[in-house]
Amino acid sequence: MKLYAKSLLYVLLAIAGVLVTALTDNIVTTSELVNVGIVGVGAVGVYVVPNSPEGVARFLKTAVAFVAAALVALSSFLTDGITTSEWLQIAVAAFAGIGVYIIPNEAVPTNLMRFAGPLNITGAMQISDEAQRTNTREN
Repeated sequence: MKLYAKSLLYVLLAIAGVLVTALTDNIVTTSELVNVGIVGVGAVGVYVVPNSPEGVARFLKTAVAFVAAALVALSSFLTDGITTSEWLQIAVAAFAGIGVYIIPNEAVPTNLMRFAGPLNITGAMQISDEAQRTNTREN
């Protein structure tokens, strides 16, 4: 579960952003829907970017989250005024970025990587020889 903590946090805050949008004034405008879409794409981006515990790559998930927050703010600023629910969406998106930064990266455990083989051309996972030997011994 720790492996997906950043993604889970972002998804929970994205859901909070949707609820804020729907419950603040009981009206969902086009601008608010665009913001919900941006936050949804941000959630997918945070999930897709791999965890890297060291180097510059450890900040990639945070960068994706803050880019999504900046796009939410930009989308709201470009409309004809910012509503209360848009301000709340901006705040939730910013807190999502801060949360993604605060939660430490968890790399894929090496014992799982040992059994994973390279992807072949069709995209199917090839099981390593060691994993096949272990699997046949257990059966």
